[in-house]
Amino acid sequence: MTELYKELLKLVSSVLPLLWLCFALISRVTKPYLACIISLLLTILGAIFFWETPINILCWNLLDGFISSLYPIVWTIFSALFTYRLICEVGAIEGIKRTLSGLSERKIIQALIIAFCFGGLLEGIAGFGTSVIIPSAILLSLGFSPYQSAIVSLLSNTVPVAYAAIGVPIIALARSTNLPLKNLSGIVGLQLFPITLIIPLFIKRVMKESANIFFLLGTGAVFAIIQSLVSWYVGPELPAVLAPFFTIGFLIFYLRLIEKEDSNKKILREDLKSWIPYGLIIIFILITRFSNSINKALTSYPFSFILNLKPIDKSIRIDPLYTPGTIIILSAVIGGLLLKAKSRDYKKAISETLLQILPTLSIITSMMAMANIMSYIGMTKLLAIRLIQVFGSFYPFVSPFLGAVGTFLGGSDTTSNILFGPLQVEASKNLGVSTVWLASANASGATGGKLVSIQNLTLAASGINKKGEEGNLMRFIFPYTLLYLIVMGLTIYIGAKISTYP
Repeated sequence: MTELYKELLKLVSSVLPLLWLCFALISRVTKPYLACIISLLLTILGAIFFWETPINILCWNLLDGFISSLYPIVWTIFSALFTYRLICEVGAIEGIKRTLSGLSERKIIQALIIAFCFGGLLEGIAGFGTSVIIPSAILLSLGFSPYQSAIVSLLSNTVPVAYAAIGVPIIALARSTNLPLKNLSGIVGLQLFPITLIIPLFIKRVMKESANIFFLLGTGAVFAIIQSLVSWYVGPELPAVLAPFFTIGFLIFYLRLIEKEDSNKKILREDLKSWIPYGLIIIFILITRFSNSINKALTSYPFSFILNLKPIDKSIRIDPLYTPGTIIILSAVIGGLLLKAKSRDYKKAISETLLQILPTLSIITSMMAMANIMSYIGMTKLLAIRLIQVFGSFYPFVSPFLGAVGTFLGGSDTTSNILFGPLQVEASKNLGVSTVWLASANASGATGGKLVSIQNLTLAASGINKKGEEGNLMRFIFPYTLLYLIVMGLTIYIGAKISTYP
């Protein structure tokens, strides 16, 4: 009886931090960063009193979470946001908008270019709501109805979320699960392939406009193919950057050569120059990933070192110059100079980025530390065992829904991966299926949770000047969310059965 009682207390202490997080984020009784800090404190108390974990072990796990959060996750987020803020300060964002809105007069094409492609690009290079609020505002200005603008932008802000802010969610997943980064990146691209084909069809249904179904499938296929290839052969940094570019290229080819459409608006040279910072990001990342000599130089001493955390038998590799964050900062500084940015532009971009990222810093560090403690002492394993006891061999179908719950709560694929990635790994071990496949399922499923996350709905409502209408948007978008996650669940379930990946 005593052992059973102890086991029950362990289970309650493992579930309580997650239940508190759910309650706090849904009811909004406190700010998200405070909710995450309290959740971490509950985890620590449970670890001390019910799991009998030594204080020094908890401290080492906290240190590990803090370091792993700052590098490379927070550093990459800071760099991506700084780049976006800088191009806003120099006015380049307006040039980018004009370039895209001048490509076609047809509303379905405008929706695909501005929401699906440009929104995806914004998610890939910055994230943090820019990919919802900016496209929805642009579509509204082009004559779209408010709800069309918002729903189309929300539907488009799904697939690219897995590789947001130059790959941060996958980097976080790799850090929290200790699985190979490139393997996770490639598998997520593969899992997202079927749903990516369908997104343009969702957009057409919302638009209620006629469009060739093969054209829509072709649009989705180009995005899916490029995203998959880049995720396999380059890594998580560029799938959500290059896929939108190639898809825009496909749309221009289709309009000019197949439908013979010629827009009256001319694209100015100055507007094309607005793309310089993002062009440099692509070039520098490709060079550092494909040039063996540069790759080796940037990942060797003195540009690389390892921190050993011996008490918890863990090491952290630091590559300051190879990490995406440093490459993005370099691209932003050079791009800003070419766009004639002044010192005050750089200062304002830095200050605004710091203000925006401070709450995120506490959220990510709290979640990373919490995930580390839960994994190290066995909380994650216990929860995984209980979930498998409930769902059995059907669990792979449910796994992306768990990822979606994480995004619904935290508004971020990154926090979902940190929180539930280790749990998916433990579940895969108990089921005897591929750990990489099921860990990736969390990131893939988390993209669907973006559709109904409170944060995204609020941003969409703000973009169309309809604050307070989040509930109506939720009712519109929920059926698409359910269908999205069912497709993802079937993809993961079938893949788990046939996958030979380790």
